Amino acid sequence: MFAALSLAVAVPQAKLLRAPSSHAHAVAATAQTNGSQAVPSFEAWYTQHVSGRGIWKWNNALVAYQRHFSWYIGKPVKFAEVGVQSGGSIQMWQTVLGQKCQFYGIDINPQTERFAEKDRTFISLGDQGDANMWKQFYTTTPQLDVLVDDGGHESHQMLTTLQETFPHISPGGFVSIEDIHGPEKYIPEFFTPAATYLGQESTQGTLASVHVYPFVLIVQRAGGPESHSLMFSGKEVQVSEFHQIWDAIDSSQNWGNHIVLRNPGWGPFLTAEGIKNFFVHFQDLHRGNWYDTPTGCERTAAALCTNKVVNSKEQAQVTGIHIYDDRLVVEVPGVPVAIEAVRRGTEWIGYGF
Repeated sequence: MFAALSLAVAVPQAKLLRAPSSHAHAVAATAQTNGSQAVPSFEAWYTQHVSGRGIWKWNNALVAYQRHFSWYIGKPVKFAEVGVQSGGSIQMWQTVLGQKCQFYGIDINPQTERFAEKDRTFISLGDQGDANMWKQFYTTTPQLDVLVDDGGHESHQMLTTLQETFPHISPGGFVSIEDIHGPEKYIPEFFTPAATYLGQESTQGTLASVHVYPFVLIVQRAGGPESHSLMFSGKEVQVSEFHQIWDAIDSSQNWGNHIVLRNPGWGPFLTAEGIKNFFVHFQDLHRGNWYDTPTGCERTAAALCTNKVVNSKEQAQVTGIHIYDDRLVVEVPGVPVAIEAVRRGTEWIGYGF
């Protein structure tokens, strides 16, 4: 998170922050096994990481990663991240996913080359907004299973990363884009052209699904095993029109359930226009109204720093949406939601502090 730390902070009026969802708690508390060895979830590892290499991620992103990436635990996996910053995330990915995780980091800062490790951790220097950099990267990098973009966070960088990376993702694998803050900027500059690109990929049969969480986009490539599919909490509430989604969400009876929109008369959902419509309809998931504690810490290299979000209505009522070709799934939290990013670790490489 915040590799460049160049975002504006809105200091809100005092409002009630909401507690993590029951689903998030369930994910954090669940230990999976890698052979006979128990491994922490991403969220549990993050909470326990108090010293050493720095890392800064939104807590809801960690929950999303557990849902989508835990299938790879203990398996050979080729995992890449744009923006390795202070190196803490490398430790997280490799600890949770296991010894068979080969990591490929891309960063603009030569200081990150210190994290290279023979046969396991590879660091490349380059600008993620440069398509030629990606073409060079993929001449020497094998097909990836997962790429997480936590780099410069500019719209054109995100779009280039998505377009240049998705063709190099293995069947069933993922591209994730972090830190999408502010619909006014990102809807026209990122989400709209991304929808056009993803719609084209869908016509080629390469797109399985599109997942949107607050500040996060995750795209899954077609062809993965059924065990790679998401499970949803609570009961399924079926609707056929947009307004019925919000009627169902506003009902107190549906906290903890998931709303499924199906309408065969609309045709496939994974078209350029369909994906764009869903991005626009749920744009307030990316409303960036937060404050930092201690005040001003996010623009320093202080080890102790927390960003807390004051939820938009959508962030309070929807934890994620999931676009499939025949349906949209909207998840409603079981208990109130708190989105925050707590800086972890003590060793930091500065980016313009």
